[in-house]
Amino acid sequence: MPTPPTPQQLKQLRDALLSAFPERSSLDQLLYFEFKKNLNQITKDSNLNVIVFELIKTAESEGWLVDFIDAARKENPRNSQLEVIASTLLSPSTTSASTSAPTAQSQLIQQRILILAANPIGTSQLRLDEELREIQQGLQAARQREQFEIKSVLAARSRDIHRSIFDFKPQIVHFSGHGAGQDGLVFTDETGQTKLVDGVALARLFKLFKTSVNCVVLNACYSEIQARAIAQHINYVVGMSQAVGDRAAIEFAVGFYDALWAGEKIEFAHELGCTLIQMQGISEQLTPKLLKKSRKNGKICVSEVNPPSNEVVEPRSTTNQQHDLDDDLSSDSADRSIDYTRLRDLLKAGKWKDANYETYLVMLKVVGRKEGDWIRDSELLNFPCTDLRTIDRLWVKYSNGRFGFSVQKKIYLEVGGIPDGKFYAEAWNKFGDSEASKAKRRSRRMENERTLDQLHLGDI
Repeated sequence: MPTPPTPQQLKQLRDALLSAFPERSSLDQLLYFEFKKNLNQITKDSNLNVIVFELIKTAESEGWLVDFIDAARKENPRNSQLEVIASTLLSPSTTSASTSAPTAQSQLIQQRILILAANPIGTSQLRLDEELREIQQGLQAARQREQFEIKSVLAARSRDIHRSIFDFKPQIVHFSGHGAGQDGLVFTDETGQTKLVDGVALARLFKLFKTSVNCVVLNACYSEIQARAIAQHINYVVGMSQAVGDRAAIEFAVGFYDALWAGEKIEFAHELGCTLIQMQGISEQLTPKLLKKSRKNGKICVSEVNPPSNEVVEPRSTTNQQHDLDDDLSSDSADRSIDYTRLRDLLKAGKWKDANYETYLVMLKVVGRKEGDWIRDSELLNFPCTDLRTIDRLWVKYSNGRFGFSVQKKIYLEVGGIPDGKFYAEAWNKFGDSEASKAKRRSRRMENERTLDQLHLGDI
């Protein structure tokens, strides 16, 4: 090693070793077979972070850190993080023993980010090009831009995931597009149509690349389900706990990657992304969830990093007007003149029948139709997530959880319905019976209640 490693390089080495050796036993075997050393004599701790720290400290103080890095790299030739830091810390004569000497450019590249974007035919159009452009512009403005490289794959198919990882060897994989909750993430098939890939399949795939991929970002609606599955194998995973609008998705990406370009850790990057959402006045700052894989008593644990705290907000006014300002009335429809103020006011006044008709009117306007017309199946499937969320939140809030799309969806799933866009007569009939029964109970408690057909927002 020509010069002693800097503290930053030692941290990078620590992160690379954690990625390459997720089990204590693998480090134990490496030390025994390569150096005839006993890991228990260095540390008996079960925490992998502590083990790697003590190992680096001991190897450096005893003068065998160079040999240890070289042995670790040979043991994990596919781990790009380890290869990069080894190329930086080891002399050319050492690195040439297993690989050709790296170029000056490869020594500078510390992290590779693979961006997969999919917006299949028949799905609502997202501003994925703007998200990618903002990420790239942030990198170009960064002082440490030579240490990062971005590769983007548009109209991404499910098979593009493993092919791109093989080819590019990224440390971070970023997905931008649609999410369908339990059904999975929306990729593009060979004909440009929708291809759903669920969390189980994604977790199985990323398990194969756990030694090279350190972080996965799923910038798609309801992707926390897939994130939790993937987090069983990948150190850091970001997923969205609910529907996320284009504006919020872009702001999060800008903050997340601007922080990484500046050399900050993933935890800080996630927090900055959430903060930028809030600074833009978008009430979705709690939607992105950062999950971290760790080990406790020999078992894999997945925990949420930077969980929301019970913040105390000093009220500026006790008037109803201030309460109204807290409502998110945002829209992502092509027609930016969508105004949800009247719907909010009707719901607030408990005028459910009028609010139901107003919902019909605003939904027509979102899809570009006029009063008296009806909404087609394809338009429902492509309905903007932000508008759907805005309508649902208003109904849920002002009905105290009695009405709303999310309330109805919960009931539909409970009676055996499947959210795949198909019609299931038996589940639909049970759903109607359940709604009718609840409507009778609600009519005794609330004025202006309606029968099932009137209560069900689907009649619009």
